[in-house]
Amino acid sequence: MQKKINIGIIGKNFGYNVIYNSIFDKKLFNVRGFSFRDISKKIPLAKNVKIYQNWKKLVSDKNINAVIISTPPYTHEKIILYAISKNKHIFCEKPVTTSHSALSKICRKLKKKKITNMVNYEFLNIDAFNFFRTKIIKKKIIKEVTVNWFIKIPKNNRSKWKDEHKQGGGNFFNYISHSLYYLEKLLGKLIIKKIYSNNKMKIFNFKSYMQVEKKKINIILNFKSSLMAQRFTSKHEIKFLTNKGTFILKTKINSLYDQFYLTKGKKILFKPKNKLKDFRIKPTLVNLRKFRKGILNNQNLSPNFDDAKRVHFLISKINTRR
Repeated sequence: MQKKINIGIIGKNFGYNVIYNSIFDKKLFNVRGFSFRDISKKIPLAKNVKIYQNWKKLVSDKNINAVIISTPPYTHEKIILYAISKNKHIFCEKPVTTSHSALSKICRKLKKKKITNMVNYEFLNIDAFNFFRTKIIKKKIIKEVTVNWFIKIPKNNRSKWKDEHKQGGGNFFNYISHSLYYLEKLLGKLIIKKIYSNNKMKIFNFKSYMQVEKKKINIILNFKSSLMAQRFTSKHEIKFLTNKGTFILKTKINSLYDQFYLTKGKKILFKPKNKLKDFRIKPTLVNLRKFRKGILNNQNLSPNFDDAKRVHFLISKINTRR
């Protein structure tokens, strides 16, 4: 019988709504601790879960084997380095720190340790994306990929860091990071060719032209975001132009209930059967299962910190060419 792994969760919002609820439901881990700032705002937890206002005390707890970090990215480096010093296995929300240099330093430290690490990139595990990758695209020749992400940012109900690149938010870390990870896993290494961006009339408009290394596949990243909702229509899609027509992975993302589906022309090739309370739980659960397997087998499975470092590298190159 495999042993139970004791974990502590740091960060309340995603940490409770997605991480804790999925773990508790599937009994993947034994949740021993939970750390968040405002402990006056109670959340329903099992009786044996200890609440820590100070995350360092959670990480230092000798009964906890692994930590799950779902705090803002600008806090990641400090928490991860402390967790490494305490020899804890680490599961972290993307993008993992706010820079390529910070994560490179962390990866160098991890080479000297037997610590399993994982990053919660979700796209590969979303049903429609997985269906497209495993069932549809294998016998097709991809000629061009266009990622259209047009985002209306709510004036309320968002943490300020989510719109700040320097704090690990903004279009690059919140949205582009997922696409870059998925596309490289699907197609191979990406090469940046040209960047175009402007920020006029309070609309951030960014377009990156890329190619797949050693393949004649063009990649276009097309992103827009604005607080002014009336200026454009939201769009969340990845279009694949192939020798057998155009395939589109898309979603409305009007709420946490919305999921991606796959179309070709007017035909829906894949649509999730079950409605989910929160579309993030299912793909996150896949990564949590991998994390558990990695700890038990003393290995790092993808997506891990090295994968996140590669995404950081691409984002840093895109950002310097703007």
